[in-house]
Amino acid sequence: MDESLKRNLVITVTVLCVGVCGYYVWSTFGQDKVADSVNTIVLKCAESGEEFEVRLTADFPPYPHENPKTHAQTLYPAEVCYWGEECRKRGGTRVILNSLLGKEEPTYCPVCGHIVRPRNPRPPDLER
Repeated sequence: MDESLKRNLVITVTVLCVGVCGYYVWSTFGQDKVADSVNTIVLKCAESGEEFEVRLTADFPPYPHENPKTHAQTLYPAEVCYWGEECRKRGGTRVILNSLLGKEEPTYCPVCGHIVRPRNPRPPDLER
């Protein structure tokens, strides 16, 4: 083997090793899709009913949050109702609890009419 071929082979192997090591470090310490999905919540606007995905942070402020479109403090967490047939077809209906809105009366799903409460349970036939 002549010297230029050896040199090119060493350079190629070195570049490949650096690339593999870089990919390993990036995949190990980079953002994980599971962590992103766990740290993202859906907030619902109390006025328009529009839903927004919001990333949780260490300094996450209390509710309500600012609606990015209207700049009003109208975003609240929503519970998901799966009780009615129509709710199931939609993949669940998000409902803001009346207690978060300062109302005393219980919260009912606007689609199926079932009562919605904090950490709303799924129907028995949909349990995991």
